Amino acid sequence: MDRLYIIAGFLWLIAGMVFGIYLGITDQLQFANTHAHANLLGFVISVLFGLLYRNWPALMSTRLAWPQFALYEIGSLVLVMGKYDIDSGGDGALAPPGAVLVVIGTLVMFWIFARGTMEINVAKKRIV
Repeated sequence: MDRLYIIAGFLWLIAGMVFGIYLGITDQLQFANTHAHANLLGFVISVLFGLLYRNWPALMSTRLAWPQFALYEIGSLVLVMGKYDIDSGGDGALAPPGAVLVVIGTLVMFWIFARGTMEINVAKKRIV
């Protein structure tokens, strides 16, 4: 799960960089917010989640790990697509559901982390 998140983050980064280069070359700066959302939600948060899993490997054993990954990554993609539509002058119908999925995915990650680190601390106290 940790590697999967970090790989997904790098894929987002590569796509964001290529998109940013395209925007600069074609002078379509109205898409700067879309570019920022892709890099922040896609690269930064995905890698951060991957590093959390890497540093607390016990978190990967929860049944919520895969659904959380899917919720967050699909939500990010849908949100960025909605943001692109907004920046194109459209109604951005995909942005609200994408945003909801991202928030739910983040809340699930918070739950996994908070619950998992509490369980790890309890287990350490039992050993000592």
